[in-house]
Amino acid sequence: MNYIKFELLFDNGGGITLITPDYCHSYDRPDWAAADVVGILDGANTSNWDGNEPEFRRDQHPEDDVMTGSMARAIRAGNPWTRRGHAWNQFCTVLEKSWY
Repeated sequence: MNYIKFELLFDNGGGITLITPDYCHSYDRPDWAAADVVGILDGANTSNWDGNEPEFRRDQHPEDDVMTGSMARAIRAGNPWTRRGHAWNQFCTVLEKSWY
């Protein structure tokens, strides 16, 4: 399966920014971010998704926690993850429960 390359930036205020080559969206709900990542991991193409917010595309800041697509795939597959901030922990909890 061809996976879309993506990364998630978890800021120190509870926000999450999902960045793919053709889509960017900022979340304040970790469960919604996780649901979109599950879609990507299941093969969704983000090029036609509503809610693209290119103005939120940014480089990572030193205080961000960064999750790559390969990290998200590993967490979804049941690999252990390191607890970090509240949004990160909620996101990972939803992601790991999405595997069936």
